[in-house]
Amino acid sequence: MTIKSQSWIGTKEAASLLNVSQRTIQKWIDEGKIISSKTLGGHRRIDKAHLYQLLPEEKQQLNPAESRPLIVLQVEDSPLIRQLCELRFQTFKTPYILHSAQNGYEGLRLLGKHQPDLLLTDLRMPNIDGFEMIRELQADKAHQNLRIVVITALGSDEIQRRGGLPESVTILGKPIPFATLENIFAQRAMALGLSAKPLETVATNDR
Repeated sequence: MTIKSQSWIGTKEAASLLNVSQRTIQKWIDEGKIISSKTLGGHRRIDKAHLYQLLPEEKQQLNPAESRPLIVLQVEDSPLIRQLCELRFQTFKTPYILHSAQNGYEGLRLLGKHQPDLLLTDLRMPNIDGFEMIRELQADKAHQNLRIVVITALGSDEIQRRGGLPESVTILGKPIPFATLENIFAQRAMALGLSAKPLETVATNDR
């Protein structure tokens, strides 16, 4: 089947085409910026020809850069590692606000409070560990677009023995590869269309 034989696409394919989240596509539909119809089953169908008209220049008009920093939540039980990360993150070019939690329980609470763009988490922690926290997030549609990065000393065999992690989760080892993390900060901010102009960087320890 060729592309021309299908004149409509779903919100997932539209999000991939425009390099935005499905939530953003739904927002543009609600605002009337994207023309769509609804099937009897309640699924959105978007006219492909209309969508192609949004590429490439018009897409930027739909999604102007937000003048806010990247919101990052770090869940890590070691105060020394949290302090190290705060110091190293300050050298990153991407503007950000950093919130910190010391276990998965606090992490879940702060996720609801701050709605972060990026989650950095350890796996071995007291109370609710990283595995359980990520399972909770995967079951909650409100966090389906959250970028999750695991930073752990556990090997791949041990991770699998404990139930594994979703394919969408990025796994980084220890010592922490800060150059890789800096790239992840930049990529996430770009994907969300956040402004690149300098903004105040803030680190907070929520308790």
